[in-house]
Amino acid sequence: MEKQIKPELLAPAGDEDSLRAAVAAGADAVYLGAKAFSARRYALNFDREQMARAADYLHVRGKKLYVTVNTLIKEAELPAVLEEINHLYSLGTDGIIIQDLGVVALARKLWPDLPLHASTQMTIHDAAGVRFLQNSGFTRVVLARELSLAEIGAIKEATSLELEVFVHGALCVCYSGACLFSSMVGGRSGNRGACTQPCRMEYDLLQDGQAIKAPQGVRGPFYPLSTKDLFLLPHLAEVVAAGVRSLKIEGRMKSPQYVAAVTQIYRRALDRLAEDPQAFRVLPEEEKTAFSVFNRGLSPGYLKGDPGPDLSAANRPSNRGFFAGRVKEYDREDRSCRAALVEELAEGDEIEIWTSKGGRRRVLLRELVFKNWEEKTEAVFRLAEPVQPGDRIFLVNSRRRQQALQRLLRDESGPGKVECRMTARVAPGVPLTVTIDDYQGHRVTVNSAEPAQAARKHPLTPEVLREHLCRLGDTPFVVKEFYPEITGEPMLAFGRLHRVRREAAAALSTTRLAGSQRLPLPRETWAEAVAWEKGPVRSGPSSLVVFAGDLETVEAAAGLGPGVARIIFGGESFLPGAIWDETSLARAVVACRQAKISPVLALPRITREREAERVETYLEISRRYPPDGVLVSHPGSYQLVREETGLPLYINYTLYTFNTAAGFFWAGDPRVRGFTLSPELSAVELEPFFTARRFSGLELEILVFASLELMVSQFCPVGAFCAQRPPAACSRPCRHARYELRDKKGYVFPLVCDEFCRSHLINSHDLSLLGELPALQEKGAGLRLDLRFYRAPVAARLITLFHKALQTGARDQRGELWQEVAAITGRKTTRGHYHRGVE
Repeated sequence: MEKQIKPELLAPAGDEDSLRAAVAAGADAVYLGAKAFSARRYALNFDREQMARAADYLHVRGKKLYVTVNTLIKEAELPAVLEEINHLYSLGTDGIIIQDLGVVALARKLWPDLPLHASTQMTIHDAAGVRFLQNSGFTRVVLARELSLAEIGAIKEATSLELEVFVHGALCVCYSGACLFSSMVGGRSGNRGACTQPCRMEYDLLQDGQAIKAPQGVRGPFYPLSTKDLFLLPHLAEVVAAGVRSLKIEGRMKSPQYVAAVTQIYRRALDRLAEDPQAFRVLPEEEKTAFSVFNRGLSPGYLKGDPGPDLSAANRPSNRGFFAGRVKEYDREDRSCRAALVEELAEGDEIEIWTSKGGRRRVLLRELVFKNWEEKTEAVFRLAEPVQPGDRIFLVNSRRRQQALQRLLRDESGPGKVECRMTARVAPGVPLTVTIDDYQGHRVTVNSAEPAQAARKHPLTPEVLREHLCRLGDTPFVVKEFYPEITGEPMLAFGRLHRVRREAAAALSTTRLAGSQRLPLPRETWAEAVAWEKGPVRSGPSSLVVFAGDLETVEAAAGLGPGVARIIFGGESFLPGAIWDETSLARAVVACRQAKISPVLALPRITREREAERVETYLEISRRYPPDGVLVSHPGSYQLVREETGLPLYINYTLYTFNTAAGFFWAGDPRVRGFTLSPELSAVELEPFFTARRFSGLELEILVFASLELMVSQFCPVGAFCAQRPPAACSRPCRHARYELRDKKGYVFPLVCDEFCRSHLINSHDLSLLGELPALQEKGAGLRLDLRFYRAPVAARLITLFHKALQTGARDQRGELWQEVAAITGRKTTRGHYHRGVE
C-alpha cells in the first residue's frame, strides 16, 4: 500500500520552554514572534539572542523556523522592521509570516530568496486571493479559518501556492484581519498585535432595545461573541486529502504543557494516518488529551459548513477544562466538598466548580482524600466557599500534564531527536576514533586526545562503549545503530570517552548548521529602500465621496448637485433587508451619470468561493453599465477585477494602506486610481501620504464620517441566539427586528446581518471629522462619508451638512457641529484615532 505524504505539523512557541516542548512532541516546524511586529504582542516572544538560539536549536534538529512579522507597520517603524527582517534573514529563517503589503514589497525587493507566508491577517478566503499572493511573491498562504473543506479543496485545485490551515486552538469570531473592535473601543489594535479581546467580554443581546433572555444552557454572564476552540483531529484525514501542506496549531500565548500535549496528539495521529490511511481512527486517549488542556469547548469550526449556535461558547470565554465529576455534598462546618468523580484527580491539580448559584469556584487541590482508594471515584477536598449537590467539576490544570512534559523533555529517543549511526574503533596504542553520521549526508570523525592503553584488569567491551558513547542526553541526537570495533584489550578512562562523545556531537551539530545562515544586507542597502522622493505638499480642494447603502441614497446624493464628486454603491448594505441586485446596481450607475457624478461599484467585503455566482452579477453589471472604477476590499476582489475587467480600481481601507510603502505597492499598478487610508492612522501619520511625489496622480481618500464596521463575522449571534439555528435553517429574525449588543458600560453596538448571513458589528459612536474639515479641505483628497447604515433622508441631511462645512471652512470651536451631527443621527460621535493614534 502506498503511504500518504505527511503534511508539515506546525506548532506555536511564545517562549523558549514552549519551543523545546514543541520539538520534543514532534513538530516539524515552529512559528514564533520577535519582541516587536508580532500579532501576539503580549506573549513573552523572543529577543535577538533568544531568536538566534531558537534558529540553531531548530535547524540542527532538521526543523523549520517561521517568524511572525504580521502586524501593520507605521511609517516611522519601517526602518526598524527592515532591520528586524535583515536579522531574521541572517539567521536562516525559513519563512516570515507577513500582513503589511508595504513590507511585502520591500522584503521581496531586498531579500528575494526569503520565503514569504501570507498571514491569516490578510483575510485570504478565495482562489483569486491566492492568485494575488502568487503574483506578489508569496510561497505560502495561511487560509482564513472560516473556509469549509470543500472551499479548501477548490482553492488547492485552482492554485499552486502551499496551503496552511489552522487545525487546533482559539477561533477569532471575526475574520482575522477584518477587526477594528479592540482598536476603536480600547485604543489597542488587533492589527498591531495588541488585541484586548473585547469579543470575549460580557454583553446583553438587545432586540428592539430590550435584552433577550440568555439561551438555554447559559447560566450567569452571557458572552455572545465568544466561540469554542478549533479541533480538527477527527477530520485529519479529510484535511490532509484536500492537499493542505501545513497543519497549524494556534497557541503562542499558551503554556509549554499545552503546546506539548496538543502537538503530541497531532504528531501521533499524522504518523498513523500516513502509515495506513484506511485504518486511521482518532484514539479515545487523544481526544481526552485535547479536552484536558486549555479549551473553551471544542468544535470543528466551519470545516463542514456554518455551524451556527454549535460554535458558541457563550457561557464561557476562558478555559472550560475537562469534565471530572459532580459535587455530592458540601460540609459548611468543615468547609469541605465531597465529589463523585468520573476522572481521577490528584493533589496539585487545579479544578473549577460550575455552581448553579454564584458563578464558579476555582481551587488548587492541596489535600485530597479518596473514599475508595482502589477505584478513586469519590474524594473529599477543602473548599472555602459553598457549592451545591450536582454542580459540575472541571479539571483545568493537571499536575500530571506537567509531569508528562518533563518526561517528554527527558526522552532521549523522542521525535525531537535526529537519528544517527555511530562507529567506534579502538586499540591499544592508538586514539579512539568515533565516526557519527545522520543518514542525511552529514558525517564527522573525532579522535581522542590520547591513545588507548593496554588494559591491566578491565578492558573496554562493546557494552561499555555503547553505554558511555551512545548516551547523548541533551544533544539533538540519538544513536540508532552502533558499531564497535575493538582490537586487542584496550582501556581508556571513562572521562576520555565522554569527552570524545561531546566533541563528536558538537562537531555533527556544527556540520548540520553549516550553510543554514545567510549574509545580512549592509545597513545602507535596506535604509535606502525607505528613502522615498518627496514632492510638494498635496494641495487643492478636497471633495466629498459618498458610500451609499441603497439605491434611494444614491438617488438622494445625486440630486444634491455638485457637492458630491463620487458615489460608491454595492457590496454589503448595513440597512435591514437591503440587497444590491442587478437592477438596483444598474440604476445606480445611470443615476450617477445623469447627475454627472462619478459612479464607483463596490464589491462585497468578503467573497467566498461559494458566492461566485453573486460576484459574477457584479462583474456583469460592470461590463454592461461600466462605472468609473471598482472599490475592492480584499486581495481576491482586486485580483478578480484585474482578471475579468479593464476597469480602474479603488483600494478600500480594509486593504490597509498603513504606510507609504504599501501606497507604493498599489501605485505600481497603473490600473489603481486611488486608495483609502486606514482609519487607524492619526493626522500626523497621514501627512507622509500628502508629500510623496508618486502619489500626486492618485486619488487619496480619508474617512470623515462612518458608522464604522468593527467586525465582520461568519458567526451570526442573531441567528444563533434568537433563531437558535445555523444559517441554512435560520428563520431570519434579523429582517423583522433591530438587534444590538450592549456592554457593561452601557454602550450599544448595532448588529447587522447581510444577505450572505454574515454579521457586521457597528461601532457605538459614529466616526465624525466634521470639526476637522478645515484642516482637510485643501488636501486635494476625497473625504468619504460612509452612509451605509442610514436611510436616504438622514444620509441627505448629513451630506448637506458636510458640504456646507467644507465650503465655509468653519471651525467647530464649541462643539456645535458635533451636536448637529448627533441631532441628525440620534447617535454620539467620536473622532476615532485622528488625534490620538493607535497602539
